[in-house]
Amino acid sequence: MIHSQNHKIVSLVTPQSVATNATATATVSLAGWDYAEVLLHLATQTASNVDTTMTVTEGDGTTYATHADLAMTTAAPDTSNAQVYGWLLDARKRKKNLKITYTSVGAARIASAVVVLSRGEQAPTTAAGRGLTAQVVA
Repeated sequence: MIHSQNHKIVSLVTPQSVATNATATATVSLAGWDYAEVLLHLATQTASNVDTTMTVTEGDGTTYATHADLAMTTAAPDTSNAQVYGWLLDARKRKKNLKITYTSVGAARIASAVVVLSRGEQAPTTAAGRGLTAQVVA
């Protein structure tokens, strides 16, 4: 097994326009995985002074809590380039579930988010096991 193939991708927020002051949120289970890389992808913005609110919280069920080590300092939205924010997390010291929340403050913005789960108890061997629609292994 090639280690880079021992992962699963979970789509958290499908590419969408998040309206002004609207929120996109999603959760993922970390069960069976020791590492999680949460990626939030934001399109360019029309104004660089628009605030962005994004959080990753953790919980065991319906209650989620924010921890200091999950806090993200955001940069001003970029009018020329897309932005990608990442949380690189050791899932062994986390609660069972993660929740990502993104709020577009001041103006609508295109956003998407995925989590790449790795160091699994069992290595996936199929496209579906890796969270993919289709795959090529070459």
